[in-house]
Amino acid sequence: MNSIQKLWSKRAKEYWNMAIRYLRLIGNSGFLFAIYIAIIVGSYYYSELLKWLPDWFPATIFLAVITALLLTKSPLRTFIKEGDLVFLSPVEGRLASYFRSSFYYSFIIQSFVLVLVIVLLTPLYRHFIADDAMALLFVIIVLFVSKAWNLLAQWEEGRLLFTGWRITHKLGRFVINATLTYFLFAGASIYFLLAIFAIKVLLLFFYYQHLKKQHSLKWEYLIELEERMVMSFYRIANMFTDVPKLSTKVKRRNPWSAIPNMLAFKQESTFNYLYLKSFIRANDYFGIYVRLLIIGIVLVFYVQFDYGKLFISILLLYMSALQLSTLWNHHQLKIMTDLYPIEDKVRERSFRTVVFSLLVVKTVVFTSATIVATMHFIEPLLVFGIGIIGSYVYSYILLLKKKE
Repeated sequence: MNSIQKLWSKRAKEYWNMAIRYLRLIGNSGFLFAIYIAIIVGSYYYSELLKWLPDWFPATIFLAVITALLLTKSPLRTFIKEGDLVFLSPVEGRLASYFRSSFYYSFIIQSFVLVLVIVLLTPLYRHFIADDAMALLFVIIVLFVSKAWNLLAQWEEGRLLFTGWRITHKLGRFVINATLTYFLFAGASIYFLLAIFAIKVLLLFFYYQHLKKQHSLKWEYLIELEERMVMSFYRIANMFTDVPKLSTKVKRRNPWSAIPNMLAFKQESTFNYLYLKSFIRANDYFGIYVRLLIIGIVLVFYVQFDYGKLFISILLLYMSALQLSTLWNHHQLKIMTDLYPIEDKVRERSFRTVVFSLLVVKTVVFTSATIVATMHFIEPLLVFGIGIIGSYVYSYILLLKKKE
């Protein structure tokens, strides 16, 4: 028993030792400074947004759906490794303390995330529903209890053989969670809440216990789930530093993946093609780029103070520049690219050109959005001018120094 518990503690410690190293690198990056500025500006416009929202805004439904999604997504962090399929699966019956520690750990971490989201949604809750601290405390307690139930339920659902069955169960839990959270935020009678909790208890002690008796643990699924969660953290860390253990995910992304085919078919364009193709198809470079673009466009139309659109455009452009700089590391550890008969300076020039081109595209989009939002030309000209100059300086001067 003690050896099993020590194994869990050792793995959790090893993970956090690794995670803290990457978190320090993230904390020392300029990206977090941009986030801090965005939070300060966003807090002001959050209050302005609440004033702007009409009285008929469905705040109850909105809060119910958001919290129901957080409750339904409740994977257990087990720290299971690939070798456990051979070494731990034979002693599955003695691993109760191991998985109990995983439950407590997952509950604490996910409850912390839940509290953060509730804190962010508190102004909306107090504005539309109730300005009562005790009522909010009651909401948090109910959500904590429901989170524990979802963790236990999803753990037992992991025993199911087929992915479709797990998805069906997850949809069922979402319906139950959404009903609970809707009654909770709508101020329904306590008896409605007790009735839903009674349903959850009956499901847990009868249906999910039946699943436990009928199905054994699916170790392949546990390993896949653990690797998926670890890779999610690695992908975030990879935005700021090289992560050797990060596995590459490739997506089709038609028709965007056809854009690199428009490049000139010559030797000097090899790395232009490679970096642009990697940006579009590999990992989440393209996804983050597009999300920052959409956020920037929305904020450009929403921000109203003088030169606020310029500030937002340059801030989002800077965040994109930091994100795109990590694309260099994507092929650094791949031996095949070293076999290309191309000089390093050509490779570096190609990388800088791709980054500069992508920043210019974003600058043009932000400039166009500013023109539509203001119907004037002074601020759009500043967005375009500073954006182009800043993109050039970062891509051809700062980016090279950062690499060195």
